Amino acid sequence: MLKIKSILATLTLCSFGVAQDNTVTTDRYSTNVQTLITNDTSVTSGKTFDYVIAGGGLSGLTVANKLSGKGYSVLVIEAGLDLINNTNISTAGLVGNLQNTPAVDCNWHYQASFENGTHIPILVDSGKCLGGSSSINGMVFYRPTAAELDGFETLGNPGWNSKCLFCYMDQVERFTPPNAVQISQGANYVRSVHGFNGQVNTSFPTPMVIPDAQAVYKVAMSNTFNISLSPDMSYRIGSVLASVVWTIWYDAVANINRRSSAAWAFLYAKDQQRSTLTVLTNHIVGRVTFSGYTATGLSFGKASGGALYTVKARKEVILAAGSLGSPPILERSGIGATAILNKFSIPQLVNLPGVGVNLHDQPGTGLSALLNAANNSNPLLVNNSNIFAPIITLPNINQLFGRNVGTTLGAQLESTVVPRANAAVTAGAAANLAGATLLFQTITNLIVKKQMPIAEIIGEAYPGVMTAIFWPLTPLSRGYIHINSSDPFARPRIVPRFLTDDFDVSVAVQAAKKSRAMFESPAFSSLIATAVIDAVPDNSTDAAWAEWYKETSFGASHWVGSNAMLPRALGGVVNPKLQVYGVTGLRIVDFSIIPYQVTSHAMTLAYATALKASDLILADA
Repeated sequence: MLKIKSILATLTLCSFGVAQDNTVTTDRYSTNVQTLITNDTSVTSGKTFDYVIAGGGLSGLTVANKLSGKGYSVLVIEAGLDLINNTNISTAGLVGNLQNTPAVDCNWHYQASFENGTHIPILVDSGKCLGGSSSINGMVFYRPTAAELDGFETLGNPGWNSKCLFCYMDQVERFTPPNAVQISQGANYVRSVHGFNGQVNTSFPTPMVIPDAQAVYKVAMSNTFNISLSPDMSYRIGSVLASVVWTIWYDAVANINRRSSAAWAFLYAKDQQRSTLTVLTNHIVGRVTFSGYTATGLSFGKASGGALYTVKARKEVILAAGSLGSPPILERSGIGATAILNKFSIPQLVNLPGVGVNLHDQPGTGLSALLNAANNSNPLLVNNSNIFAPIITLPNINQLFGRNVGTTLGAQLESTVVPRANAAVTAGAAANLAGATLLFQTITNLIVKKQMPIAEIIGEAYPGVMTAIFWPLTPLSRGYIHINSSDPFARPRIVPRFLTDDFDVSVAVQAAKKSRAMFESPAFSSLIATAVIDAVPDNSTDAAWAEWYKETSFGASHWVGSNAMLPRALGGVVNPKLQVYGVTGLRIVDFSIIPYQVTSHAMTLAYATALKASDLILADA
């Protein structure tokens, strides 16, 4: 009987219900509110809900929508604001106007540090309002490859594979195919790698962004990186070059592209209202409360500080605060490494040394070429749009370095897995040698044997300049995040350890040098006055390029890995059902559970993870 139940549950987790109307209208987003969104502490303090969720970002709102849609009472606690009326969020391309405006900001602006404690000059962007980072990110939406998703299963996570996760990506997406004008300007798509009936709208922008520049980039990138043009960023088994789809939809009445964040898709939409859903904004979760080893609720307080309150969960407590938010909640709850908890006199409930380690992101920078006078204001070539990354290419190791150097580097990677794992453990960035070795071996196999991309190069154009932005796509450098205090309102200590792995530095330098070569290629010769105006000279050494890169780079805000889904003996924090080891009634559903970077931007996999998490939770309800 149990076996039959298990088989049925597995089938359920990758099958979906009725299709929804694909029509996009402004009325869909009217706010005849049934869902309660409030910042009033008294509405929730001392109350009991079936599920309580820490974090109202992409993961938290997606899971809350699915659970409340089944009739369960759900509370979401979000540290940031409800910015439903802020046009700088709802209008694609205006998010830059939010910066440094505290009353309407949606950004934690975390301070990260080097290992010696010195502050990194550039603050870390991370969403802090309803919708989380889906409300402020670059909106880029394309899929990882099957090989890297299947890699999760080989780490000891049955059911976490491409067949299942691609189904969830189909479920969440509501893609609007390009029209004839967009296709004439470079848009294209493959129907099999898109969903058409989901809640998150995706499309090319109307009008297309810098179509003439995209055409030039496609030729130059293809020639520079030896990559053929693809009809779709998501239609690939490895490297790719194509125009980009965003999480946007065109509002013909207002004649603007609107952002489709998790908040607009799963919370504000008229057809997604839930009388069973309560969302408390402007409150910070301090810790999980327990009775013995069973999670019973959350302790929380107003974001401004002061008294703490509690709320109870009948069924489960769910963490969805992200890779930079969930580990500190665990540690303040007594779950984490002994040394960290002892340092801040927190009684240990469960010894889980994997909490907060294996943290990584993609450190990126860019360089620009000066346009000549004849082209510096052509609206089809340059504009002031903040819609990020209209054209992207992802080269593999042989395409970035050339086959001979790529083969040599691949052999070096394969021979240095254990030393690399040892270095991560020594630095406090991995829980143990066995787990780090397995992770690095898996990533190495993807890079060398599966020829997964190792760098991302983005083509942009602004008045006066063409700009390439780039980063190591599958970084091997590992960092950590831990509490700085037992105070729930204190910021954590974030140590990314960017570019501490020699391979990452080699990839970064080569991506920069090849981007320079791209601007010097024949495709750009009629457009460019000066090939590069903001990087080291052309004849610089690799060491000089590396120094420049380290001084100018910052994270892409695709943080993963800090509560990795791995076997407990290998430093894992959650099992394949996303349950935290050593306790009951507590799950993590955000991107912190993903054990290594994938070669796409985060949202496709983050949504798939949240949808799979919802089904896992409902299967046990």
